[in-house]
Amino acid sequence: MSCTYPVVYRWAAMRTLITLLTLSVGVVPLVAAPARADTVVGGPGLGGHGYIWDRSSGVSAPPHIQASSYVIADLETGRILAAKDPHGHFRPASTLKTLTSITLIPRLDPAKQVKPSQTAVNASGSAVGMDTKWKYTVRDLFHGLLMQSGNDTAIALCEANGGLGPSLDQMNAEAHRIQALDTVARTPNGLDDDPPLTLAQQHSSAYDLALIMKQGLTLPDFRKYVGATLYDWPAPPDKKEREKGKKTGGYQIGTHDHLLVGDGYRGMIGGKNGWTSHALGSFVGAATRNGHTIIIALMHAQSDFWGDARSLLNWGFAERAKAQPVGTLVDPIPPPQPKKTAATVDKRPRTVRVSPADGPDWSRLGAAGGGGAVLLVIVVGVTIGLRRRRRRAALAGAAPPLPPVGGHVRTIGPDPAPPPGAGSETPVPGDTDGTEPVPRLRHPGDVKVAGAPLSSDGQDPSARQTAPNPVQLPHDAWADGEETVHDGPRAEEDPAVRDAERTLRDDEWAAERTVLDGGWAVEEAERTLRDDERTVGDAERTVRDGTATARDAATGGGEPGLRARGPFEPVDGSAGEPSPAMSDESPEAGSRDDEAAR
Repeated sequence: MSCTYPVVYRWAAMRTLITLLTLSVGVVPLVAAPARADTVVGGPGLGGHGYIWDRSSGVSAPPHIQASSYVIADLETGRILAAKDPHGHFRPASTLKTLTSITLIPRLDPAKQVKPSQTAVNASGSAVGMDTKWKYTVRDLFHGLLMQSGNDTAIALCEANGGLGPSLDQMNAEAHRIQALDTVARTPNGLDDDPPLTLAQQHSSAYDLALIMKQGLTLPDFRKYVGATLYDWPAPPDKKEREKGKKTGGYQIGTHDHLLVGDGYRGMIGGKNGWTSHALGSFVGAATRNGHTIIIALMHAQSDFWGDARSLLNWGFAERAKAQPVGTLVDPIPPPQPKKTAATVDKRPRTVRVSPADGPDWSRLGAAGGGGAVLLVIVVGVTIGLRRRRRRAALAGAAPPLPPVGGHVRTIGPDPAPPPGAGSETPVPGDTDGTEPVPRLRHPGDVKVAGAPLSSDGQDPSARQTAPNPVQLPHDAWADGEETVHDGPRAEEDPAVRDAERTLRDDEWAAERTVLDGGWAVEEAERTLRDDERTVGDAERTVRDGTATARDAATGGGEPGLRARGPFEPVDGSAGEPSPAMSDESPEAGSRDDEAAR
């Protein structure tokens, strides 16, 4: 009996085993991968909280100012020349409008007209002044945002971009893209008391503000908006203007950047300042001299910080060539590459830049999937080996096949009748009495095939008979014992051999199903691993938020920048409560608003 088809399945089983071995080699390294260590964005030298500069370079000490945090950076090289608590989390106030700008400038057409909502018009704090019945271009709104620090224009720009929620999502995504990972935005204008926000809910760092300014300087419109000193703001005409036939009124607005006006700073490109009673003073700006640009950012400063901003710029230009870097302004994350094919997918653990975090490290999962695949391969291999050994032992005890007679193949059955006119049968040597024919013997090379003559005795070809094709014999001819291979009647098959072969086929089917089930189990384990990786990412973000909240609680009042109560914190400990008496830009403006209200 032929056993060809079990061989095919054995080959299929071996191919599946090889595939599983390859998968196991690819899965197991995920288990052995080392845990990822948190890194400081920009370099480990920026992880300190005090004044940071390279003392070995022979440069003078950087300015010691009242601001709790600052950064001095060289734009062309990206080097951080000096810093003070660069990654400390503080409230950004209106400097957050720089993030709003770099997010929305590429998305909005400057000529697009926008009619503000009542919510935008009623925004608290500093405002440029808008009317719900008037249309403003996006260009107008950006000038009002970065020059006059209009909280109302920030909301109107978000409305032009599809709404406040989508715009905030895009702002946080843009912060992540440029690796400003200390920044979380909950408002487009930086207000922290409308609605009331804790430090954990909205914060940034001097390093992140410098990154945002670096990105903004790549946008020509951003440079134009932050560098403008005066702008004609459109408005509905008043009564006198209508009497004169004017259809458009308006007034001029000026920049809040003191380094651009009056006794301005030479080479100043522009910047953005901010103030709230909780955030105190903040500023980010840039200046260019002799072909070199210095970026500065400071946070949690006194209200009149313009002198300190000048001193930071002066030190940067004076020591730029000699100062050794203490860190770098990192580049944005490159856009995603096209998806790789399944055969070349890189399954190595990814490294993610994170802001300084005190949370635990998370290692990759997958031990169960990798170890299970290897164990499955070993078990299946041993099983197939044992089954083959049992089959060989069973076949060894079975009767051997009948050999051919004298090295010839004997045909069974009576001789074919002689053709007409051939005469009587010629006795064959070996006949004793000529009455009983002896079966004829032919050399194996004389075995006939369909269409070939039965003999070559020199008879007329037309009188020769042809042998039928054995493959075309009816089924009952084979069932009656006709056989063209062995001499004599067909030997009965040994039941032991038949049972052994049947058992082997069943075992091989079972082994193949086990291998296939194992392959499916490995695929399921890989899918589970990918889901767990996404869960780990969510957990890491939760840990970072929880760490920031814990630092707030540890410092008492949610102001890690203050550390101990400073000269700007109320003695009664009410720094954590929003104070409507202070506006977004000036500490005196809030009191003036209260007097006007009274």
